[in-house]
Amino acid sequence: KLLESESAALPIEQAFEAADDILRQGVVGLTDIITTPGLINVDFADVCAVMADGGLSLMGIGSGIGQGRALEAARAAVSSPLLDFSVGNARSILFTLTGPSDLALSEVNAAAGLITKSARADANIILGALIDPTLDADSRVSITVVATGMDQQ
Repeated sequence: KLLESESAALPIEQAFEAADDILRQGVVGLTDIITTPGLINVDFADVCAVMADGGLSLMGIGSGIGQGRALEAARAAVSSPLLDFSVGNARSILFTLTGPSDLALSEVNAAAGLITKSARADANIILGALIDPTLDADSRVSITVVATGMDQQ
């Protein structure tokens, strides 16, 4: 997948550093889902509920800034060029939005709507939302998506 991404043109060391950074973001994202209390809380039991379906799984991470930042983050999280499968094939999806204190309910709703529309109709979907007090207003919104029970299509 690195050869199909923007990283293909980078020197090999930088390309692998980019891949390592994506893995680091995934580990941090999953750790934050489990350990960080949220406005809409997601905990280890929710992660277990999503993982119970087993099968192929994927994790997507996206971020956005400015007007439409939550939608931009949601699009990036569900459509990473490094993903082999679409979240539309998942039986369970857990996603968490992280943003500054000015994160609007309408932004959360728009991102949740995009992810829900990307999923199959019978998917078990769990939403979490975190307000990060260290972020300035108008800061970046990030979304971590964990999708499991993938059909190989």
